[in-house]
Amino acid sequence: MEPDSYTTQEVIEALQSVGIAEEIVEYLVPIAGYESRVDGVPFTRDALDKESPSWGIFQANLNSMAPGIYKAMKELGVVVPGVSAEQDKVLVTNTAQPGQKPLLKFTTKQKEFVANWFAQQADLNDNALVFKYMLEQKLKDKKTDDFRIAMNELYVLTIEKFNDPENTDAQQLKAKIESEMSMTPPSTTTTIPSTTTTTVVDNGDDVVETTDPTKRTQREMEFRNRYNPKSKFVEQVRSGTFEKSYNQMVDLVEAQINAQRAMNGMGPVKRQVAEQNVYMSGSDSFREAIDVLRGVSDNKQDSKEGKSLVERGNEFFSELPVGPITKKIRDKLGSDSNDS
Repeated sequence: MEPDSYTTQEVIEALQSVGIAEEIVEYLVPIAGYESRVDGVPFTRDALDKESPSWGIFQANLNSMAPGIYKAMKELGVVVPGVSAEQDKVLVTNTAQPGQKPLLKFTTKQKEFVANWFAQQADLNDNALVFKYMLEQKLKDKKTDDFRIAMNELYVLTIEKFNDPENTDAQQLKAKIESEMSMTPPSTTTTIPSTTTTTVVDNGDDVVETTDPTKRTQREMEFRNRYNPKSKFVEQVRSGTFEKSYNQMVDLVEAQINAQRAMNGMGPVKRQVAEQNVYMSGSDSFREAIDVLRGVSDNKQDSKEGKSLVERGNEFFSELPVGPITKKIRDKLGSDSNDS
């Protein structure tokens, strides 16, 4: 039997399972907890705001969110009564031609059916899928790629309360949920929609394991989020492509540096030094660091601060904003250099 409410961890996992990006999850979960609170209990499965009316953990508005709700229900195999082929196309695409605008709304009977589905059947994962398509609808409605703009439209009152430091009720619940989120193990898989990571096929004596090529590694998503968060290019290539390209970049830098050092009668550098310089690519610090690694400027001092170029390069690297994985790499590099 489906529980009446869910934990913060369960909500996070449900959102991840339908492909919601980590930064959206972090922004959304406290809001959803506040929105779906019933008698003080957040993430209540059948939460209802009668004024809207809005249902469920992510408070799907039956009046304004019909396209998003319908698209999720259709994907789940739930048949909404009275939907013609014309209305189906309008709702799924969230696009109405002249004269079709009324088809973007549920009829009274359709709303009754959908409300009953939320009240009696929709589980946590169903609610998460509804949110996914609600967000998609609102992004299109607002003609934006910025999820915060869309979220402000979906949850304007709650966001206002969260931004009001004098609203102690909202601040306390937000702090409680954020504290629970901080104890959640970080995701190591993907933020792109997909239902299966690995499939094992048993062909008698042979067991074949296949990996879903649409899955993204954590590092791939960190690269996308850091350098071009609005780009969808990372979603259109096979998993591992960026990891492979990154490693090739390090290989190239390492080979070039060591070839030049060999010409100057110097020994090779460790791979992590080459990797460190990839992060400085395109900057003056990178070019200076290359000179150091070639042996051209090992003893050159900064005339203003009395710091070597190695020190300046290390400082540049240490000040770069990074995600959790890169931070681990950086910390490891620091401990290795202290040991040597």
